[in-house]
This record gives sequence, C-alpha cells and structure tokens, in this order.
Amino acid sequence: MPRIAMDDGIELYVEADPDNGKPPLLFLNALGADHTMWDGQMPRFREHFRIVRFDDRGHGQSEPPETSYTIDRLGRDARGVLESLGIDVAHVVGLSKGGMTAAWLGINAAEHVEKLVIISSSPHLAPREVWEGRAQTARNEGVEALVDAVVGRWFTEAFRTRHPEVCARIRAMILTASDEGYAACCEALAEMDLRDDLELIPVPTLAICGDSDAATPIAKTREWVSSIEGARLEVIGKAAHLVNVEQSAAFDDLVLEFLLK
Repeated sequence: MPRIAMDDGIELYVEADPDNGKPPLLFLNALGADHTMWDGQMPRFREHFRIVRFDDRGHGQSEPPETSYTIDRLGRDARGVLESLGIDVAHVVGLSKGGMTAAWLGINAAEHVEKLVIISSSPHLAPREVWEGRAQTARNEGVEALVDAVVGRWFTEAFRTRHPEVCARIRAMILTASDEGYAACCEALAEMDLRDDLELIPVPTLAICGDSDAATPIAKTREWVSSIEGARLEVIGKAAHLVNVEQSAAFDDLVLEFLLK
C-alpha cells in the first residue's frame, strides 16, 4: 500500500480503493486510533463509495515526526492525501479528533468536501490542562499508561462486559500509536478552537453522538449544529464514544442514509 509524503516530508500510510467510479469517501480517525477503527464499516460502505483511509502522523504505520502538531497540520495532512490521490471532492467522515479534522476541511478546504459527518466530537475541548497532562503521561510513561482509561471512555460498561474481544482489539490498536505521536496530538487538541469559524462551513453536515458519551456529551455536540447552517444532530442510543463500533448497524444506517440521499 502506498505511502504519501506531506508538504513537510513526513510520509503517511494510506489505504485507498482503486478508482472504481464510485464517489470517494474519506474516513478520519480518533486520537490513538489507526485506519482499522473503520474496519466494521467497510463491507456496507464499499458498496457505494471509493474508500480512502490513512494513519495520522505518529499513529499506526505513519511516521512520527518530533515536531508539534496542530489541528491545522492534521487538516493539511487530510487535504494532502486527497490531492495526492487526485481526488477533487469527497465525502468526509471523522470521529473524535477525526471529526475536528473533518471540520477543519469544511472550513478551510470546502472545495474538497461534498458532505461532512462529524461524530463524537467537539469544536473546542476544555480544560486544556487535561490534554497537556495526557501528553506528558504519554511521553513519560508511554501510551500503555493511558490505554485502559481510553477504552473505558470509548465504550459503555455493558458493551465492555459483553464484548471483551472487541475491546481487546481496540486496546491493541491504540498501543500501536507512538508515544510522541499520541502526545503531539493531545497538544494539538489542547489548543484547538474551531468555534468562531464553524459558520464558514457551506456543505451539508451531520453531527452524531452516543447517548452515553462522557467524553463529548450531547451538549458539546450541539455546538456544531448551532453554528453550521443546516446541520443536523442525531443521537445513537446505548453507545459511548466509539459509536461506529459499539452500535455499528445503527451508525451505518444513519450515515449511509445521509450520504446517499
């Protein structure tokens, strides 16, 4: 699979379906996740779309530069992947950090975006000290010191009890993130604030959250729809943060209905 160099020379690992005449769809990942977080969506979504997925810098099989990250940098990476593949316009679906990156595209590169789906995400995170603390822990103790708390936030207790094998797979995925890449992304989230620019997003937008997501509760998700003209909010029941995994069928139905209409 190809590696694509960004404008600063860092190479990202990209998995892109061949050009099959279907509309392109770019998936963007959560903090600590790689492209495999979307594996459950692939069978149904590939029926309708040309899928593009990649590992963020410092995650999965992409290079971990020892430089600071910003949401602008992560957004330019996503735009660079599309441009390198010769994709003019794509649907963009992002969860958590990926939702923030997706929103950056909607603000700064709307010409590349057909429709936008923002999941389990917020245009601003507070307090920043929490994210700076997580960055420090990742650097000093490694991602392993954070992973169990992350899995606890990503899934409801009921799901963790019923599906320990899924939680184990997600835990292993998070541990593939480099300590520096995880820390640098935490710092990017600490300083991120998209709120003043959301009204610039001109494309149809769907915001989704789980009803049991303590990380980005419904009140935070409403910040998207209060500022993006025509944006719609949908809440998926019995789900925490990683709603595409915990309630995959309901998630797929909702997103496909939005993208295909």
